[in-house]
Amino acid sequence: MGTGGTGGLGPQERLRWVRIGALGAVAMLLGYLETFLPIPIPGVKLGLANIAVLVLLARGDAAGACWVALIKVLASGLLFGSPITMAYSAVGTLLSLLAMVPLSRLRTMRLWMTSTVGALAHEAGQLLVAQTLLGTPLVWYGAPPLLVAGCATGVLCGMVAQRAARLLDEGAQDAADPMTQDATEAAGRIPATGTPRGKAYVDPRVALVVLITFALFTLHLHALAPLAVALAVAAAACAWAQVTSREVLAALAPTAFICGVTFVAQVLTLHDGTAAFQVVGLVVTYDALRATGMAALRLVALVCASVAYTRLQGADQMTGALRWFLAPLESFGLRLEGPLLALDVALGILPLLAGESGNLRSQLREAGGISVALDALPQLVVHVYRMGERLALSSNATAGQRNE
Repeated sequence: MGTGGTGGLGPQERLRWVRIGALGAVAMLLGYLETFLPIPIPGVKLGLANIAVLVLLARGDAAGACWVALIKVLASGLLFGSPITMAYSAVGTLLSLLAMVPLSRLRTMRLWMTSTVGALAHEAGQLLVAQTLLGTPLVWYGAPPLLVAGCATGVLCGMVAQRAARLLDEGAQDAADPMTQDATEAAGRIPATGTPRGKAYVDPRVALVVLITFALFTLHLHALAPLAVALAVAAAACAWAQVTSREVLAALAPTAFICGVTFVAQVLTLHDGTAAFQVVGLVVTYDALRATGMAALRLVALVCASVAYTRLQGADQMTGALRWFLAPLESFGLRLEGPLLALDVALGILPLLAGESGNLRSQLREAGGISVALDALPQLVVHVYRMGERLALSSNATAGQRNE
């Protein structure tokens, strides 16, 4: 991409970006762990990944918080999701940041209050994406339970983030050795450049352009026959990429609740046209069935294409495509060395957290989610934050020795 590597970053800049990358890894790990907490509403998550963003807001680094949020969206989508889940996360995160950043500057606002407002804004953003994908404003019938859940999760995440920020401000150290062997080895793996590794099945730039084109084209289809053709094309891509039906269903799972509400609302509210059948006094029209069918075909086609793209591209290749996509921003004076370093650090640290992941998963299953969140999660944030500092300091020292 021509970012020039990270050679233009001074030691303090490098330390800041590595810290941001470390918190990005925290966000990804928490996003993964929350899938083990049972939530009564399908597709609703606790939003634990937002804790990493809130920690930096509490420490007065709004710009860093925005970068952590961006890394969370991009890296989580590259590793655990797909472009469709990235779209949900991106719009929700953007609205959340627009709400939280100004509020975090008010001295009268507690962090849990800021977190709650951000959670509500995030839910609103996801509903906007669902409205675009399904092509109907009826998705907002599902807003009340989502907003109630957002209030509860916002308070919880705010409390955890406040405790983690307080531990960092007090200079708390994690229980790990100041420089473990794993951390020492990882320091040497922090990339000096953003060169993607490995080989993709399809050129990542071509695949990205094709996916975006297909998504825009599908979103503008408003008839059953063309949507059926789009689904057939997406299904063929899935077959080529050897995507299983289980993977497609897993990708559809986050939309289960809002899709169910929307489809029911369409059947209940659309009464124009010829009656198809009647159930307990409710007349279901052909227009209602057609609208529901188009929404379902559009969503499944987009999800299938998204999953196929993810399967055909490794994380390194998708990161490379992302760098290529962002390259024009450099012509506007935006330096990308730091953000790309943070992204690489987040992807590099994440495998080192496998032990913490297993321990927390066991605790979540045995002891209950809230008690574990309030106790263990702040310690996890401190641990990974300090790990990032050690990696940056070791990497700076190694770079200094090479320069000598």
